[in-house]
Amino acid sequence: MLGRPSDQAQHILLIRAGALGDCLLMLPTLAALRARFPQACIDVLGYPLRWAWVLGRGLVDHAHAIERPGMHLLFCEGAEVPATLKAFLGAYDVILSYRPDPQGVFATHLRRLGAGLVLSQAPFPPPPPPKVHVADFALQLVAALDAPPPQTPPCLELRAEERASVHPFFAAHGSDPMRDRIVVLHPGSGSEAKRWPVARFAAVARELASHERVRIVIILGYAERAMATMLLPLLQPVHPLVALDWPLLPTAALIAHAAVFLGNDSGLTHLAAALGRPTVAIFGPTDPEIWGPRGKAVTIVQLTGGGRATPDATGASSASPDVAQVLNAARGWLQTERLTQSRDDRSARS
Repeated sequence: MLGRPSDQAQHILLIRAGALGDCLLMLPTLAALRARFPQACIDVLGYPLRWAWVLGRGLVDHAHAIERPGMHLLFCEGAEVPATLKAFLGAYDVILSYRPDPQGVFATHLRRLGAGLVLSQAPFPPPPPPKVHVADFALQLVAALDAPPPQTPPCLELRAEERASVHPFFAAHGSDPMRDRIVVLHPGSGSEAKRWPVARFAAVARELASHERVRIVIILGYAERAMATMLLPLLQPVHPLVALDWPLLPTAALIAHAAVFLGNDSGLTHLAAALGRPTVAIFGPTDPEIWGPRGKAVTIVQLTGGGRATPDATGASSASPDVAQVLNAARGWLQTERLTQSRDDRSARS
């Protein structure tokens, strides 16, 4: 299809500088790229902390920081780029750029720096119609390299020692993820408009906590500290386990033990889906057909009118229509998990 400088590619760079969810939606693209070039060194250029989940799993070899001297000059027509940046970018046989570049200035600079082949497109699809999912749009660029899309959503696998790293956390709270059904809730999101009211998360948590062997785990990041002061008093009766300000990889290990994960349109919801955990993704103003998490066990609850309550949402209960929707989705996954566990127990005894 192309002039084939890519056929013998040994060094490939994928440029994607987005939030955690944006990076996780690149998982199918990375899987397709690795299947097409199994022996190549594949690097990403972005924000390394947001790419930490992918390293050491056979897909990506290195995550480089995009905030490096001279990078801004690549958006300036005719600018002279520092020699160190020229050497870094010019060493790649193939560069895939997912950067906003309407005039093509960034891609032109990359080509002039000596990369064998530069392919470039915007990070997000154009406005519908038609609706194109972000992950499918990203795959269009690697299709030019004869890299077919994965047949099923790729799953992010954690190593045994990574999963075991959170066992002391459970033990300290009298919980055993091999015995208990861990329900993980993350009420945060990068945008306030995407956040379901905390009182409704609390209503769901209280109801699910009444189910047999269910332990509630709440994940709260630095940005959700204020949210914690509203949410945790509402959850005192269920004595939740709280993971506050955890780094990304321990958070992933915690989510990997979930019988079900509930969250808004957020990076951690995309992470739960990528880990293959049963995921209930609560969507309001954003369109899940474009932005929804991809995984083997995802239920998306699209709330009418965004599902957002008035500022005083403390009266939420399991009778609220949107709370009932989320509860039904979570109970469905818990029932599936219980039946699966029962079969496993019978097999172990036989």
